[in-house]
Amino acid sequence: METADEIRICKVVAQAILADGQLTDEERTFLAKLMDRYGLDEEQRKDVMARNIDDDPAALAEGISEFDTVNELLVELAMAVAADGEITGSERDLLESVAGALGVESADLDLLVRTALA
Repeated sequence: METADEIRICKVVAQAILADGQLTDEERTFLAKLMDRYGLDEEQRKDVMARNIDDDPAALAEGISEFDTVNELLVELAMAVAADGEITGSERDLLESVAGALGVESADLDLLVRTALA
């Protein structure tokens, strides 16, 4: 996977975990481990965390086209929003928006969410 896609995934995940206005320790740890796994350097991490209110996670996700990368984004996204044990309405809306932008059906998204919460 290209570094640009890894950064895109991390940005969407960062948007998702901040969607409910709260950042739990579990969510912070999840994002840090994701950036560690991708080997992001300090500048890339700053880029990920530079959240703009008008950023559209669905638009960020649209730049990802490879099936494996789309799948990884959705899995990481579902796991991130479930890291604190619940998915709020705003987090669910964000998940649906990103999945819709990627052409993923609701049933597939529901399966990912149930798996992430299990």
